[in-house]
Amino acid sequence: MVKKILLIIAVVIFSLMIFAPKRELYYLLEEQLLKYDVVISNEDIDEGLFLLHIKHPDIYVKGIELAKIEKIDIIPLLLYSRVVAKGITTDRSLKKLMPVKVTTLKIVYQILNPKRVSISVVGDFGKADGYLYIDEGRVRLYISEPADIAKLKRLLRKDDKGWYYETTL
Repeated sequence: MVKKILLIIAVVIFSLMIFAPKRELYYLLEEQLLKYDVVISNEDIDEGLFLLHIKHPDIYVKGIELAKIEKIDIIPLLLYSRVVAKGITTDRSLKKLMPVKVTTLKIVYQILNPKRVSISVVGDFGKADGYLYIDEGRVRLYISEPADIAKLKRLLRKDDKGWYYETTL
């Protein structure tokens, strides 16, 4: 009897992951970003079995084009969610504020650690790993493999672990 109940629960969870309205979840995300004046436009959306592919989106903040992204893959599962953005190119006018080229941005949320979102970034500056602490509204990224951080040094701090970037939301 217990095996049957566990099997039914597993089938229901698996069915929810497959038949979840991924496209509608993405549109809900767009609505939430709109509250912060962030607009995603010109994207092509392809829905897969477990993931959502977004191709060639443009990101605007307060009406100013911030970046163009080659592709974004979103895996929205119940216990684990992952967003991987590749080929991020920021507007040239912002090159003094942020890196112009980001190769990969990976964001992972796990239900086992609900107050923390893992972030990994690879770009012109090297590689950075860190977390978004949800309850504090704080982001901290350590530059684990620095390459060209000269442009970013005014935004970075240094401690015994190395260079890091920290901000609050």
